[in-house]
Amino acid sequence: MKHILHNLVAFTLLATLGSVALASGHTGRAQVGPDGEVPLLMPGTKMPFKLWEVEQVAENVYAFRYSFYRNFFVVTDEGVIATDPLSADAGPVMQREIRKITDKPVKYVAYSHSHYDHVAGGQVFKDEGATFISQETCKANLEENPNPDVVMPDVTFDDYYKIELGGDAVELFYFGPSHDNCLVVMLIESSNHLFLTDIANPPDGWAMFYNPAISEDRPWHMVPFFTRLQQLVEERGIETVIGGHMAGSFDPVTNRPMIVKGTTGPATVVEQKLGLWTAVTSAARDELAAGTPPGEVPDRIVEKGLLKDKISGYDPEKMRILMQRMTALAITGE
Repeated sequence: MKHILHNLVAFTLLATLGSVALASGHTGRAQVGPDGEVPLLMPGTKMPFKLWEVEQVAENVYAFRYSFYRNFFVVTDEGVIATDPLSADAGPVMQREIRKITDKPVKYVAYSHSHYDHVAGGQVFKDEGATFISQETCKANLEENPNPDVVMPDVTFDDYYKIELGGDAVELFYFGPSHDNCLVVMLIESSNHLFLTDIANPPDGWAMFYNPAISEDRPWHMVPFFTRLQQLVEERGIETVIGGHMAGSFDPVTNRPMIVKGTTGPATVVEQKLGLWTAVTSAARDELAAGTPPGEVPDRIVEKGLLKDKISGYDPEKMRILMQRMTALAITGE
């Protein structure tokens, strides 16, 4: 995800490492002081956080957060299954944090998608012999647009892959284009935690898109994508989601943006996001079917206050931008 964050009030998903670093006063590569303390993100504000942290979310399952980005790793007697290294700064920090938990090597690194701001930084794991895995289109993307900080995948797959190690497993599911053309969701076998990156973040699936132009998404396939994802949630009895970001949400009283510190949240976020995509897709189609000229559809929907009471962080201008894109989709099919 190529996030754009100019100030902390503007975000819902909470921004990129680089932009937040500038906003918080943290620049350059992260350094741990002589006392071993972790530097703070946004020091001097009312909501300072450690720049990175590790949280155990289940037996042998850990979430690693660096800035506002998050991944997970699974520790077994035979080694570690890791995911998105996040950045050239975060990768070495993550490696050190894993070493505090186990002396077993990282055997596998799974990519969730091909955006640099999630998959860069894995060279430290490649150096210890890890096998890198991605959906096949991700490798094609990275070959077409290489990045020196991104390790090229060793193993690729089409729609499903299962990483098995030391009595545990991580399943990777590809349901077609969504936020990226190769994004996968991951399911941890032992804990039944679902890992989602950039497509939905707990606890609120009805949050307004941080980028209402949805320029990184494939809106023509979001309803089919989330329909299949919801089927997976129901079939596997999934109750808990690990979000790929520290979540942004909105105060239910003031509607002001706030940070949600929790690493996990309810899997209902999937059904909620399906509802959001279905609603905005149908709204544009219905308005056109009613005879509204295409150029007037976004304004008409905003005037009606459609979904105003449903979307967290509703903003008329963002809604207008979003509906411009959804109207184009209704007209062209893409």
